[in-house]
Amino acid sequence: MASRRRLTAVSITALVVLLPAALFGVGWIGSERAIHPKAAHYKQSLADFPALHPQEFTFESRTHTKIAGSFFAGTRPETIILSHGYGDYRDEMLPYADFLNRNGFNVAIYDMRDRGRSGGDAVTLGALEYVDLISLVDELSKRPDVDRGRIGAMGLSLGGSTTLMAAAADPRIRAVVDDSGFSDAPNVIETSFEHFIGLPAFPFAPITIFIVKLRTGLNPNQIRPMDVDARISPRPLLIIHCMQDTVVPPDNSERNFAAAKEPKEFWRIPTGGHVDGHDVAREEYERRVTKFFEDGLR
Repeated sequence: MASRRRLTAVSITALVVLLPAALFGVGWIGSERAIHPKAAHYKQSLADFPALHPQEFTFESRTHTKIAGSFFAGTRPETIILSHGYGDYRDEMLPYADFLNRNGFNVAIYDMRDRGRSGGDAVTLGALEYVDLISLVDELSKRPDVDRGRIGAMGLSLGGSTTLMAAAADPRIRAVVDDSGFSDAPNVIETSFEHFIGLPAFPFAPITIFIVKLRTGLNPNQIRPMDVDARISPRPLLIIHCMQDTVVPPDNSERNFAAAKEPKEFWRIPTGGHVDGHDVAREEYERRVTKFFEDGLR
């Protein structure tokens, strides 16, 4: 009887010790994937877009991080800044730079922090990326071939959320396109746990958020584009989302759109997964985005 009680006590002690360790371990893995996502690879490269002639640049962000990018001069004074998605780098934006540049716009693409040739030791889910984007507006505004009153911005996924937050904070961004951005970081972390790791969001997502805060000094709970995008008004906003997206579900854009003020437009693309809009509806996509920037930066 005494040995059975001892066994029970040992089992309970082991559970008390091991369960928190296991939870912390999964949370640590989740935080590592969140702030150091696996590098993306693309079928396309600059060589596939012979009409694009890059002018390479680097600058120091207001966050004291080196940011590297490419500028494609157009035939008109309007300039569009393109921000790539989570885990990606500037080459993701080459197809978008190509059609915008063909329509005369100056275009800037860049590697966000901890991506490509830019500095930084972690992806911060938009917390510092939006400041880097504002810093890019600073840099482009120095160029004689850029009209400082006609700068627009567009982003995919994390780049879309980053663009919303940057435009909300900086009125120099005169027109905004958000393709598949998230509405708030905690929500997208929960979705990512279920989609990529195959574990329930609770209790692992809150633990991950806590560990991300410990490792970066930044609080993901405060990264909420939907709380600030109303400040973009009266500048125009176009939100795009594929309705079959399971990575960043369309309800993220529904929340962003509901929180925004006029003038605003939401293009819901019936088919396609995450940031597939340009692939599944290319002709209409290019027409809509080009016209939006033409009208918004006129």
